[in-house]
Amino acid sequence: PSRALRLLRAASHDAGAPTQADIVAAFGAPDLVRNEGAGAALTYRLETCALLLLFEADGQNTQRLTMVHPGPRRAGAATPSVEQCAAEAHPR
Repeated sequence: PSRALRLLRAASHDAGAPTQADIVAAFGAPDLVRNEGAGAALTYRLETCALLLLFEADGQNTQRLTMVHPGPRRAGAATPSVEQCAAEAHPR
């Protein structure tokens, strides 16, 4: 699998989850960033996929990827898989 797919599949609530910096290094700057409390949300608008990535701060206050939500870019389109979104991702 690609680096992007490996990072997305590693989302979890433990210390081994990718950091926000890891994701930005692999995917480039997100289209939207939202910081709330101890968490953050990044949105990437890819060709057919809108990829919402949720982060939570760990014990050292490092933002770690906890959830991945792929969605369609266009209303009524089928929801893409994480694999499809990862294939569309490239550093910007």
